[in-house]
Amino acid sequence: MQTSDGTSPGLPGAANLDEVAILGVLSDHKLITPAQKQEVIDLHNETGTPPGQILIRKRILNEKALYKFICKDLGMNPDKPYGTRSFTIAGLTISRFKTSGDFYGIFPMAHGRIAVTLSDVSGKGLEAGILAILLANLLREGIQMQNIVPNAIMKRINLASWNFFGADQFATFVVMVLDLYSGTVEYCAAGSPPLLVYRHRDQYVEEVDQRNIPVGIYDDFQFKGNRLNLEKGDMLLAYTDGAFEARGISGDMYGVPRLKHALMRFKDRKLSRLLSGLKGDMRRFSFFRGLADDTSYVAIVRHRKR
Repeated sequence: MQTSDGTSPGLPGAANLDEVAILGVLSDHKLITPAQKQEVIDLHNETGTPPGQILIRKRILNEKALYKFICKDLGMNPDKPYGTRSFTIAGLTISRFKTSGDFYGIFPMAHGRIAVTLSDVSGKGLEAGILAILLANLLREGIQMQNIVPNAIMKRINLASWNFFGADQFATFVVMVLDLYSGTVEYCAAGSPPLLVYRHRDQYVEEVDQRNIPVGIYDDFQFKGNRLNLEKGDMLLAYTDGAFEARGISGDMYGVPRLKHALMRFKDRKLSRLLSGLKGDMRRFSFFRGLADDTSYVAIVRHRKR
């Protein structure tokens, strides 16, 4: 049953809670049929089960089709770097299986700002894809907002994840907003590994940790944001846990110290080659055991000579 404004009584309108819009996006892009969309709504109203759980349990979505839609149509996990006169932003994802639970995105915004995101979703597959759609939808809504801040984005992602999946689903997220004029990066990291910042002037790699829990655990958690500044020659690296959890032949973990060492070794390479170098170093270390998890890197570098 629908109300006079076209929404379902058990699901708030898309203008109020972003997770509801996901069903419309999935239907509009023919990833689910209108009948399947209505089936999810009816089951939610009858049982109170979150819509995301219904989609996954009933296997309504095709994982490969969803992944293709996210990468091709939404532009997540782009192959090519994003470059400006002063900055280059690039990412790299290595999937353990055919589809990944890691997604990164680069979203140009108004007033010389760029949002950069990285997520790692528990359960992988369909859950990761649905949260990637949610994130892209949120950022595209706010693309003209001058004062959008990462912890506000994280709060909305957390609430939408909670309502769409319930407490069974969680994800680590990093949301960064780069100001191209000042070099300031506002960021909010939820349950993710510490950010690494290479400081060109002092020739060292700084660890920046943010004490937030992953999204989807508590619906009212107050995420804290912070900011840092990238000087000329500096680089910021975000990554998922697969980048340091890989294990060598003797069982020892690759670890963040090795990742920092590799970053120092490859710091003078072009960004895409630097990321390939990090990948190669980790893969050589874990050659006999294989990947522990999906692995992703996303980096922002401020050029030295401009």
